[in-house]
Amino acid sequence: MVSESGWWTSRKQGLTVLAGVAISIAVLGWAAYRIDLRGALHRLRGFGGAWILPMLLFYLSSFLVRGVRWCLLLQPVGTVPWSTSTGVIFSGYMANNLLPLRLGEIVRALVLTRVTSVRMDGTLSTIVLERVLDGLVLVGMIAFVLPWTDVVPGKEGVVAYTGAVSAVVFAGALLLVIAVRLFPRVVLRVSSQTLEWAPVVKKERGVGMVRSVLRGLETLTMDRRLLAVLFLSVAVWALEGGMFWVGLQAFALDADVAIALLTLAFVNLSILIPSAPGYVGVFQGATILAFAAFGLPEETALSYAVVVHALQYVSATAIGIGVLAKYGISLAALRQESISHEHSK
Repeated sequence: MVSESGWWTSRKQGLTVLAGVAISIAVLGWAAYRIDLRGALHRLRGFGGAWILPMLLFYLSSFLVRGVRWCLLLQPVGTVPWSTSTGVIFSGYMANNLLPLRLGEIVRALVLTRVTSVRMDGTLSTIVLERVLDGLVLVGMIAFVLPWTDVVPGKEGVVAYTGAVSAVVFAGALLLVIAVRLFPRVVLRVSSQTLEWAPVVKKERGVGMVRSVLRGLETLTMDRRLLAVLFLSVAVWALEGGMFWVGLQAFALDADVAIALLTLAFVNLSILIPSAPGYVGVFQGATILAFAAFGLPEETALSYAVVVHALQYVSATAIGIGVLAKYGISLAALRQESISHEHSK
């Protein structure tokens, strides 16, 4: 039998999946209505296969730097080889591409705990901090590059607004992480009182979750390592921005590196919106909006988004599946374990 809380959680997860799929379908429908699909197909046919290799080199190189960064974050938790951390990151991206509910981060933590001795709570805490830093770097790209870029009058709002909202969200998340790290007892007490006033989950379960996060964050130290992590975060997105820039050259677009970085930042902040697995639809819609803001052809935007997204999706998924095969881990088992972890929240 399924408990009442388990039934409600399963229903909530099902509604979340349906909402994401509905958003993806709606965005794809909007794109099909807005854009000349024949023109987009014509532009897609003009993409040369010779551009695939340099685009993939930039994209996959960013994972190598991600692996170094995660090793640094994991140092207080346990020593993890760079090759292991990089491979496990690929498994997380693969899971986000194939599974609903954005389970990639949980899958990533589960895989690492299976192949190393690192604890789950410590691993999840490093991932949280990593994601917060990623968001702040992307917001910083918009803040520093947008004023120096030629934007179509009246169209700059969508990019600037996304950057402003994201800045508030990620800055707030960073402050929360710092507060949890510096004042754990206060956070635990406030969490317990809040669950009594607003019991979104059972108090015992909620307090247990908070304790788990606190244990993980206890291992994180505010030292020079974080400066190195921040530098590596910038390097990660600079390399992925290189993929976006090469893609612009592949479609013979008169656009500089600044536009590539802004498109990268806008697209990656936009895919935080719920969507189908692999961010299908939202990725394409965000690219179309970004291109429109910079006065670039929307038909080309759709073709460009299809190519960039396909290269990212196929490469990360294939390597992630290979990593699981290497470790003898079943994706189906990870999916079930990840969903069970979500049930426990």
